[in-house]
Amino acid sequence: MAYSLGEIVQARTALARALELAHDTGEMAIAALAEYLLGRAEHALGHVHAAREHCAHSLEQFRALALAWGVGTSLTGVAMVHLATGDANSAERVLEEATSVLRPVGPWFLALALNVSAILAVRRGHADETIAIVRESLTHIRGLHDNHAFVFALGPLAAAALIKGDEAWAARILGARDAATERTHATVVVRQSLDNLIGLGEQEARTRLGADRWASAYESGRTASIDSLLNDIESAST
Repeated sequence: MAYSLGEIVQARTALARALELAHDTGEMAIAALAEYLLGRAEHALGHVHAAREHCAHSLEQFRALALAWGVGTSLTGVAMVHLATGDANSAERVLEEATSVLRPVGPWFLALALNVSAILAVRRGHADETIAIVRESLTHIRGLHDNHAFVFALGPLAAAALIKGDEAWAARILGARDAATERTHATVVVRQSLDNLIGLGEQEARTRLGADRWASAYESGRTASIDSLLNDIESAST
């Protein structure tokens, strides 16, 4: 919960204690999960080497336990580290494995892998691929009522709209993301590179669209539902 609210130092302290207790009591599944989440926390703090070590330990332990959800989740963490270091090819390879493992497990575990895949597609400038990935993600999120996943799915979608030159749609998506963040306090912690891409595009898009039209589209997004966003995606895809 602390991690989801952006309280990373508190999360790391709690996770270190959880890992210690899990080892003391022989709860290896909990130990593996704590390792993975510590990797996420270290990644958020910019400690890429530590993040890589924790995710690798988590993956090794989940493989030993033959827990598919854990293997796929840890692989996603490894892919995030690859992406953070600029190794897009390794990130894509690991994500393919993670997605293959997670699809039979269920949509909740798949959400993060889809999000990282969407970010990778954005980084490569592939707007239509990004939109297709987010469409799948939002379809799952609608059924799960997962507010945190909803917030982080909208970042890549906004970036894709900017790549396509649809300034009004980008403003609407950002309005939806910001409203959901304010409503739920769910925070996308590791988003710096994506925010940089969105920020640069947003400045240019605001200028092209004009302040009034941008503000109007942004406000319409603040009340947008997942269904309306999926309808937007269908319109953009035709």
